[in-house]
Amino acid sequence: MIATNAGTDEPTIDEILNAFLEERKMDKAVSTYRNNKGHLEHFQEWCDTNDLTHFSAFSPHQILQYKLALKQDSNKNRTTVGNYFSTIRTFLTWASKYDYCDGNLPEAMQSDEFSKSGIARDRMIPFEQAKALLRYLDKFKYATTSHVMVTILWHTGCRRRALCGLDIDDWKPVKQREGGEYGILDFNHRPDTETPLKNDGAGEREVIVWPEYGNVIQDYIDVHRENRTDKHGRKPLIVSPSGRYQPNSIQPKINALTRPCTFGKECPQGRNPDECEATYFEKAAKCPDAYSPHPFRRAAITYHLEEKDWTYEGSSGRFDVSVDVLKKHYDQSSKQGRRQTRASMFFND
Repeated sequence: MIATNAGTDEPTIDEILNAFLEERKMDKAVSTYRNNKGHLEHFQEWCDTNDLTHFSAFSPHQILQYKLALKQDSNKNRTTVGNYFSTIRTFLTWASKYDYCDGNLPEAMQSDEFSKSGIARDRMIPFEQAKALLRYLDKFKYATTSHVMVTILWHTGCRRRALCGLDIDDWKPVKQREGGEYGILDFNHRPDTETPLKNDGAGEREVIVWPEYGNVIQDYIDVHRENRTDKHGRKPLIVSPSGRYQPNSIQPKINALTRPCTFGKECPQGRNPDECEATYFEKAAKCPDAYSPHPFRRAAITYHLEEKDWTYEGSSGRFDVSVDVLKKHYDQSSKQGRRQTRASMFFND
């Protein structure tokens, strides 16, 4: 139950936020809850800074001011801002449903710039850019941490949290099995030791790994992987200097690796690398042609759908995403590509 302040029947914004988060905590995956909490804490701080303690003081004008503050924040890229918009809009919709705020506020938080058809949700690394990165790593950084990380992300389309949660025992080397020669990556939900999967136990799965990718994983283990454990005594597959990579440390690495200048390509923006701030690792996200893990995942899924003729049903199990969500949020293939995907469900070559 939401308490009310003395002298008023209206709950505070803080109380409403806490109630929303309590419900999200019960209904959503841990990673979704944490992201929502971070976004809402930012909104909460903005409200405090502007002396807004109750929704009765809010109007669409205040929402506009918050939207402008988000867009002008130089520490947040466009994708991040779009995620904040989505979370705050969901919160305001929930609050208006229970009459905690005016029903016009969620609509005011809408933005065509960050709609489902907008760039923030549809962004993905071009196939050729991803392939060029893999060729570079295969030639110049073979079986290094960066190489195995990018290889697994591209070939399995897994989320960064799933990548971090892999143990060395989750890798089954390439060998002859039923149906062919391949390796297996076994993704497991282990919340008690801080490596949950987004969809909890339902996200557990064995993923087939083609030999050319499996060889990279095995060579990394045999040559470059250091024998370290994490704080729970588990042995991560991909080892960080402190034991196990965390999702937040995966993102800057992928941002840095996907910059075209990293793998010998000319800057599409015509920038001089000696003068570009995005040349520095910690500023890599500022490169317009760098990509974080989620656009990388989206491209990997689309690549398998469009260029490898995978069915939606087959992709659903491999990438841990429902068919409906896959079609709506991940499949960015052309009309022709989508038609070919549907056809592959019924016809064989």
